[in-house]
Amino acid sequence: MEDKDFRLSRIFEEAIGAITNLDSKLFKTLRYLFFKPGALTSEFERGIRVPYMKPFQIFILANIFFFIFLSEIDIFRTPSKWFFVEHYDGVEVLKQVREIVAAKGISQEEVAVLYDAKSSNLAKGFIFLLLPIIALIAALLHWRQKIAFGKHIIFSIHYFSFVLVIAVLWTELIDLIVREFDNNYYVVPIQTIISVYLILAFRQFYKDNWAHAIWKGLLGTLLIGIAIQVYRMSINIWTLNHLLEPLTISSS
Repeated sequence: MEDKDFRLSRIFEEAIGAITNLDSKLFKTLRYLFFKPGALTSEFERGIRVPYMKPFQIFILANIFFFIFLSEIDIFRTPSKWFFVEHYDGVEVLKQVREIVAAKGISQEEVAVLYDAKSSNLAKGFIFLLLPIIALIAALLHWRQKIAFGKHIIFSIHYFSFVLVIAVLWTELIDLIVREFDNNYYVVPIQTIISVYLILAFRQFYKDNWAHAIWKGLLGTLLIGIAIQVYRMSINIWTLNHLLEPLTISSS
């Protein structure tokens, strides 16, 4: 390289160009992600990738966005203020909490702090495990098409990224308008939005006709919801059991 390539003006030009290019990719990616369900995956499959962000870049940004704004109202784990009850989905939570309190000589409030910190980290760290599950659901619903599983993975990344971002945007919107928590304002609208999105995405990427797209989209939403519930309970229980581990070791 020549000396002129290291002039400050040239460096600033390249920096501005890089930022502009990133912004262009980001805005175009978000436009396709939100307003053209399934089209981003179709573009990726056709090899048109330069104008858009890479799938995992989108997923990472969506994760950061989600866990910054919805760390308290987290659909991928249950915060202690709701989980620490006598019985939660058949689990004797407070019984285990009292065992931890007795073993470690700390208060229930301190256990709650430990639980929230660890469960939050686990929920963030292992959320990628939901991607192959969503991909498997999409693959099973379209098993006759004999599509490579990697394409289902890309589809799941784009779909799940949308779910994470729309959950934040809807929650923030409702908080501004209603200023109170009510499941009717959150659960039903979000489920409706992601169901419609999945139907449209199935129709675009998998070329389903409307009848197939609708029933596959609704069934897919249900199965994905079940998978998320299983993931959430696994995080809850694993975290609680991990806090009990020192007690088990010391008593043996």
